[in-house]
Amino acid sequence: MNLTAEQILALAPDASAAKAGSQQAAPAKWSGLGRTDSAVWGECQGSGKDPYRTQIDLGEPAFKCSCPSRKFPCKHGLGLYLLLAGHPPLFSSASAPQWVTDWLDSRQQRSEKKRESASEKAAAMTPEQIEAQAGAARRREDKRDTKVARGLEELQTWLEDLAREGLSSLRGRGPAFWEAIAARMVDAQAGALASRLRRASGLYFQTSLADRETRLARELASLYLLVAAAKRLIGNEETSALSAELPVELQADIRSLIGWNINQDELLAQAGVADRWQVLAQRTTDDERVKSRATWLRGAGSGHWASVLHFAVGTQGFDKLLAPGTEFDGELVYYPGAWPQRALIKNQDKLATVAALPPAAPLQDALNGYTEALAVHPFLERFPVALDAALPRYDGSPCVQCSDGRTLPIHPGFRHAWQLLALSGGHPLPLVGEWDGHALFPLSVWTEGRLHNFDSDSPA
Repeated sequence: MNLTAEQILALAPDASAAKAGSQQAAPAKWSGLGRTDSAVWGECQGSGKDPYRTQIDLGEPAFKCSCPSRKFPCKHGLGLYLLLAGHPPLFSSASAPQWVTDWLDSRQQRSEKKRESASEKAAAMTPEQIEAQAGAARRREDKRDTKVARGLEELQTWLEDLAREGLSSLRGRGPAFWEAIAARMVDAQAGALASRLRRASGLYFQTSLADRETRLARELASLYLLVAAAKRLIGNEETSALSAELPVELQADIRSLIGWNINQDELLAQAGVADRWQVLAQRTTDDERVKSRATWLRGAGSGHWASVLHFAVGTQGFDKLLAPGTEFDGELVYYPGAWPQRALIKNQDKLATVAALPPAAPLQDALNGYTEALAVHPFLERFPVALDAALPRYDGSPCVQCSDGRTLPIHPGFRHAWQLLALSGGHPLPLVGEWDGHALFPLSVWTEGRLHNFDSDSPA
């Protein structure tokens, strides 16, 4: 299956790579073009003596190129894919050359190795080795717990001092006031808390939102409650004894929000949820340190939502590429939690373009679902919502009118309100977005038989 030009460009790591890739999609630049049902390849002449060998695994898709670029996919990979989309007759059906089959074989081997279960690995270890490994893990965990507990105490004191002094004192202190406590959380191995503090600082100093102080107060209140809950899991004997009162699933959420990671290999060894997964929305954020990309999938059969997260440092691209408006047969494994959302892709096959969106639930059902989720996961920040007939409007501020006549305010951080109005043409259209309990952040709309994704570097 070939992606459209828009879907291909959505795979670019940044705007400059997308522009450069478009410039490479010229037949005169390529030679040795060929394809099979699962792969496409070609050679692009660069500034050097030898042409760059570029190849694409169409199943995911995945890219490889012999050029020295550190971006992924590089401009040659994007150009080759765009050339396939625009000039398919140029690609003859033939047996793949050795350099292509070697790459495809290595990918298959890595995939099989990755699927090796944790139990199979443990079976090769002696009981003594298993015990020694477990003991070392416990010591590392105890050491980290001590550091995190100290960090939580310091952050709680910082938040209480800020509450006494009031938000009016923030302007004079500047961003350095926030960066200092964020750096302290990094030292305490609570990196996720550091990210939230930097995000809170951005709400105050880097945005012009009319309600920024209200949003900041909500964020600080949520952060304080999270710290209080975390101290029930990580702290002295008196506070840790309270952890039994928290559901196990919520404990997993709290640890994740503090900064604990789960071994992905062990997670992938578990049974997953099989479905025809549709890639319905994507949102990329960049904090100048690490780019993160959240992709919302929905099972065509089950209706279950899943959020797949990928990260990239500097100019590096994302290791997994999912194009909005595509779908695949696959199996997803959810991270443990009170309201599981984040998932890993265990396997995927039969990539295709989404032909149509399945009917969405009524607005009230979506809002009820958010209420149920928030009841068991009080720190939930984003909840996926699909609307069948959303009419974009501007009544003093952007909003959407739903099929039952009710209106939902659009998040003030959404930067494409006028584009959304233009795409609708004054008519209702299917919309996918995130609801935070106060406003809707549109992510994609279905118009003229295709999915249009509003992917931008946007505030959380």
